[in-house]
Amino acid sequence: MRVCCPRALLLAAAFGCGTMPIVSHAQSARTAFDPAIEAQFVEGMTAYRAKDYRSAETAFRRILDRDPSLLRVRLELARTLFMEKKDEQADYQFRLAAAAHPAAVVARNIVRFRQALRARRSWRFNIDFGFAPDSNINSATDKQSVDIYGLPFRLNSDVRAHSGTGLFFGGDASVRLNRDKLPIYLGGYGHWVRYSDHRFDDGYVGGEVGPEFELGGGRLRATATGLARWYGGKPLEKSFGSHVNYEKLLGNLWTLGAALLVRRNDYSARRDVDRPLGPATLGFAYATVERDWAHDMGQAFKRGSLGIGVQKEIGWGLRPQITIDVARQVNDGPLAPFGITRRDWLLEGAASLYKRDWNLSGFAPSVSVSFTRNRSTLALYEQKRLRGEFRLTRAF
Repeated sequence: MRVCCPRALLLAAAFGCGTMPIVSHAQSARTAFDPAIEAQFVEGMTAYRAKDYRSAETAFRRILDRDPSLLRVRLELARTLFMEKKDEQADYQFRLAAAAHPAAVVARNIVRFRQALRARRSWRFNIDFGFAPDSNINSATDKQSVDIYGLPFRLNSDVRAHSGTGLFFGGDASVRLNRDKLPIYLGGYGHWVRYSDHRFDDGYVGGEVGPEFELGGGRLRATATGLARWYGGKPLEKSFGSHVNYEKLLGNLWTLGAALLVRRNDYSARRDVDRPLGPATLGFAYATVERDWAHDMGQAFKRGSLGIGVQKEIGWGLRPQITIDVARQVNDGPLAPFGITRRDWLLEGAASLYKRDWNLSGFAPSVSVSFTRNRSTLALYEQKRLRGEFRLTRAF
């Protein structure tokens, strides 16, 4: 199926594919001609040429809500979002389009658009809030007792797992200053969870600032970082250090990212809590390596993790996502007073569902559930956790 109306040429100048059909040859075998989609597409292109980008975006999104597989329409939506300067949303749509393996000329121009997005992006702001039922709000063990110096001791109920529902609020923002000379990156973030039992309230704020360079076709950022965390309404942690981050587009499908974070953590002499361990279809994978030094060999550790995930646009404005993480931690020596070296295996899985087209003032709902299982040589660190979240987040 081809559109002969000259107003409906797809990215003729930008992508070099003006004769590209709405439905590809591979799709045509399973997708029947739909006059309603054709009419909406022409409506969207007409609005785009009139620079009525908001109407064009609405038209293209309606089509993709009915059939997320239409690459041609997704490219037009991405370009429309680019013109609206909705950079994060445009980049997301371009990534989905690239994952559909378009023609080489289209793929090359998708990369150029994404590079242009990274070059011009001067600021960003995200915010979300909601409530979260949680089976283990203090990330504690459900064991009745632990062995200390070879003798069993019964755990007080205050240090065992507690369930509850928390209200949470979070966000992040960043801006790039002095972009014509040496760009300076300034970013901040924060998150707070409040429970009816305020002993378990948990929140943090952080920020980073430093220069950003063009290097090897990518972006290198070197920043000084700081973070403060409160638990139970009292200071828990202060952290200062440096963060080096590099990101580059590789080919048509891949984004290379690497980061090095070095921090000094001060835990405010809190002995009542344990120190934290640390901070269409798209697939992603990531790996981390962490090294923590401490005066007490039992508190120092090495930690590595692997994670994979997938998300998919399935129509009706829905976007499900599934992630799985596996981590291994090995401490340097026995942890007093247990006399045992801590060795942990951590398994985390999460599933979420996002409903883009139900939005109010740019916010849309999502629901997620996550499960955490930590197995440890020390019973005190054995834990299971089931957590749900119902949130409103900035709509993509």
